Amino acid sequence: MTMEDLETRLAALEDERAILRTMHQYGHSMDYGPDQDFIDCFTVDGVWDVRMRKSGGGFTCRGHDEIGASLATQTQVRAPHLFAKHVVVDARIALIGDAASAESYFLRVEPRDDAPTQIVASGRYLDRLTRDTDGQWRFVERVAEIDDL
Repeated sequence: MTMEDLETRLAALEDERAILRTMHQYGHSMDYGPDQDFIDCFTVDGVWDVRMRKSGGGFTCRGHDEIGASLATQTQVRAPHLFAKHVVVDARIALIGDAASAESYFLRVEPRDDAPTQIVASGRYLDRLTRDTDGQWRFVERVAEIDDL
């Protein structure tokens, strides 16, 4: 194995870690803020598409302004009103230069006053990402498929 091979492998690992940071920033900032950290997960014209797989409900936001406006309407399901957690697991990331795709599963857990914390939602994320002009990996499109009842 050459030094060039090792450098290529290291760069791929660093990119995968940076993509995971974006995925984790999404969950943390969704649950606890700040809102700008959530918005910053997306490119300026990025798409946030939330789909309820069974009922057909959901919403789509395009661009920072729509994403921010939608997030602002969700205050009752975020801290400090509700201390939910978005947990992302089993991410599979495919790199193609400065672009990437990823699939992962998620769980949303919420505390209950009269019962232990419960899983209240599950599903998967289907992501397209890009290395943005500042070097950060951001979602070009994030589809959240929620396994609703």
